[in-house]
Amino acid sequence: MEFNWFDHLVAIILLIVLPFMSIRSEAVNVDTLDHLPPKKHFFYTNGLMLIICALLVLTSWNISDRSWIKLGIQWPYLDGNLLLLILLVAAIYLSDLIHYQFNKSYKANKIKELSNIIPMTWAEYQHYIFLAVAAGISEEIIFRGFLINYMLTLLTEASYASILSVVIPAIVFSLSHLYQGWWAVLKIMLIAALFGWIFLQTGSLLIIVIVHILIDLISGLTGVLSDGEDPNYVE
Repeated sequence: MEFNWFDHLVAIILLIVLPFMSIRSEAVNVDTLDHLPPKKHFFYTNGLMLIICALLVLTSWNISDRSWIKLGIQWPYLDGNLLLLILLVAAIYLSDLIHYQFNKSYKANKIKELSNIIPMTWAEYQHYIFLAVAAGISEEIIFRGFLINYMLTLLTEASYASILSVVIPAIVFSLSHLYQGWWAVLKIMLIAALFGWIFLQTGSLLIIVIVHILIDLISGLTGVLSDGEDPNYVE
């Protein structure tokens, strides 16, 4: 598979610029929270940015006359390993969710740290659904469909090319969530690596898109269920 200059540009942004920006970014100062726009603006803006990035990848893929099947736009090939991989994803996510729910100090700190970017009321959650769906579809197209194929082509002659092609995008993807903390980066990296392996095993993005959306939708409930009835919260 041959890639054009635009593909290389996208890869540089994903592999170098995005991790660098994530590491350099700082948490939002509490004193500035009152000056931030409504969170629904954040949800729609970020969702639309992800959709635009995915559309650019799809456009480049189309004009290069590449196979859509190679990108993962097909029904999945099912085998005995698929259920095991999905169960591993569920185990990692549920373990973290249980730890979050039962560790009250950790839960309180995370809610405080992320209250500016996660929905805290049902009204905000309705807008957050757009971001969850947009991220689930767009990020899988970008980080799994595009970036894994790109790395496979780049590392064709390398030993363990398949493993590296899954692990490197997983690391990059997890670093883009550094604002959630290093523990979240580790959790997301493991889940992203399993997503990548599912993509290689099934040849499809369908299952991981569905699981990704479900994870984001459930994660979005944590703030709502924790603080949605706070009388001091102003929408």
